[in-house]
Formats: sequence, C-alpha cells, structure tokens
Amino acid sequence: MAIVHQIRRKYDTKAEEIVAELLYGPGVGTEQEMQTVIKRKAAEISIAMAILHGGEWRVQIDHEEPFVHITRRLKRNRQSTATRG
Repeated sequence: MAIVHQIRRKYDTKAEEIVAELLYGPGVGTEQEMQTVIKRKAAEISIAMAILHGGEWRVQIDHEEPFVHITRRLKRNRQSTATRG
C-alpha cells in the first residue's frame, strides 16, 4: 500500500516559484551586486542591438524610478552644431 503525501504548494504558479527563487534563493547578492547585474545585462542587450541593427546604442538605468532604457544614439551633424556658436 502506497503512502500518499499531501503537499501544499508554497506558490500558486510555477512562475511565482521561479521569481521567488531568483529574489530570495541562495546566492542572491546584495542590492549593489544586483544593480551591477542589471547594468551588465543592459550592456549586453545594447551590444546585441548594435550587432543586429548597427549604430551606437545608449543605456540609461534609473533605480529610483525602476526604469531601463536602451536606444540608438542619434547621428549629429557636428559641423552644424559647431557653427551655431
């Protein structure tokens, strides 16, 4: 006769379980380490965008207003900006 164990799930969905592991699991770094990871990942995306689409890409990260922005740098006509005075 088999023993049936009733296991109460800690999380409603698998996605919630994965997020909890990332946030609270072993090996989770300090806030500063996490900011470094975000900065590195954003840089990786900007490099991939440059390879895929060309041009130079800019990364803007704001941790106070949770915001990451990656955009292509605009080409400027340096001669016209120099003559504006």
